[in-house]
Amino acid sequence: MVSSVTDTSSVANTASNAAASKLASDFDTFLVLLTTQLKNQDPTSPMDPNEFTQQLVQFSQVEQQINMNKNLEQMIAMLQAGQNSNNLNFIGKIVDVNDNKVKLAEGGSAFWAYELPSGVMNVQYKILNSKGETVRTVSVSSDQTAGFKPGRVEVAWDGKDSQGNAVPAGNYTLEVVAKDASGKSVDGVSVYARGYVEALETVDGQQYLVVSGSKYLPEKVVSVFAPPQNDNTGGDDEEEAA
Repeated sequence: MVSSVTDTSSVANTASNAAASKLASDFDTFLVLLTTQLKNQDPTSPMDPNEFTQQLVQFSQVEQQINMNKNLEQMIAMLQAGQNSNNLNFIGKIVDVNDNKVKLAEGGSAFWAYELPSGVMNVQYKILNSKGETVRTVSVSSDQTAGFKPGRVEVAWDGKDSQGNAVPAGNYTLEVVAKDASGKSVDGVSVYARGYVEALETVDGQQYLVVSGSKYLPEKVVSVFAPPQNDNTGGDDEEEAA
């Protein structure tokens, strides 16, 4: 289910409206006191007008500041509402998220993607459960003298361990180690969780993307793909089955 876009304008104006109301109340009180003082002043020693003139100026400055804050809050609310509306465009898309953890459903499959730099000859990745235990290990060597082609590779996992047994539902992490021709580890390997954006969910005024059962902030998304015509979850990357 897609959550509705929160109307943030009324929330943003609450503080400014409260401040404006308090200022109006204080100003009314000030006028009452000023009028009373003027009525009861000693004609032979009238009040110095500079003092209450300064107070009137201060009230005016505070009112201007409140109005300025109110306008800023409205602008921020409009920008936030626009961003929330833009988030609707993620629904139905495939995304890569800056996270190496995915949620596996009972009897389901899961997907990651990893980015390889140049100079990689061998790749080994491990799938770990929430306890940090390795449930699957896969090693791949390049059949080309130049090594693997730099770019993003998808990992499609069938939810089974190294013995072919289905693992329990839960959170699983992908760790990737890339090595060059000399066996030295190569830096610069990035791992992403890949999934289908099912819905938006608002929690405490913050919108989250629901991606294959997990919640992510929209700014965690690094890539967006149109859904493929078939049932595969991947984009146009190279694919490895785990």
